[in-house]
Amino acid sequence: MRLNWTRHMLGSLVWAAALVSGTAQAGLECSAPGKALADADLQFSLTHSQVPGQLAVSQHSLRVAGNHYTLESVSQAKGLMALMFSGQLTQKSEGLVDPKLGFVPLYYAEKRGKKPLVESVVNETQKEVQFKKNNTAAPLEKGLQDRLSMIYQMAAQLRCGAPAKTGDEIKLRVIGTGRVSTEWFVLKGTEDVVVNLGDREQTVNALKFESKPEDAGDDIVRVWYGKQVGWQPVRIQIQDADGKSLTQTLTGVGNKP
Repeated sequence: MRLNWTRHMLGSLVWAAALVSGTAQAGLECSAPGKALADADLQFSLTHSQVPGQLAVSQHSLRVAGNHYTLESVSQAKGLMALMFSGQLTQKSEGLVDPKLGFVPLYYAEKRGKKPLVESVVNETQKEVQFKKNNTAAPLEKGLQDRLSMIYQMAAQLRCGAPAKTGDEIKLRVIGTGRVSTEWFVLKGTEDVVVNLGDREQTVNALKFESKPEDAGDDIVRVWYGKQVGWQPVRIQIQDADGKSLTQTLTGVGNKP
């Protein structure tokens, strides 16, 4: 995957990012990640290693109601970027909350500006994931995440007390807009991240996860999770093969009843 604005602006940058599926067996496990899910609102600032200033702002919103959830990320270009890219970049994940598995996505969608909505839907009757973009399908697997839910699945694992040590590896199966892919992440250790949450600047000690690219030209994805902010992601970064990177940094944390 190559680094570009329209693909990696979201917290899914992720691609996204980040991280534990229900089938992960690398040590980062807890008995009930689904019970650690709660409504949350996060704001991020997007910067580029070779472009000065803020390029965009992103709003992540998680709503949990009973055994259902809705997770959305909306990014809006700022400054010169707003002149080049009109509209918003949106990701949406919807599905069930399972006490033992955490997020169980049933629907994932991306909308990039004026381009058509792209959707992936779980068909439980046929036991498959259906990709509307190319009219293909993949077998439904236990523990699947999508490009957005995987970030917050990891936060839930950490929040409910999953043990974590440097070198832990996490394998996850991730629903995209056209296929299900395999991602590997490694816990690299802890690192201090400076964030400005609007009224104050603070240093957050965070766990740093980094992807293991399958091919030499693949991007490297890094995600930092801070205990001081409830194990929410405090930084999400994608670095391309040339060393250029896009970084989302936390600028606000809020919860709504």
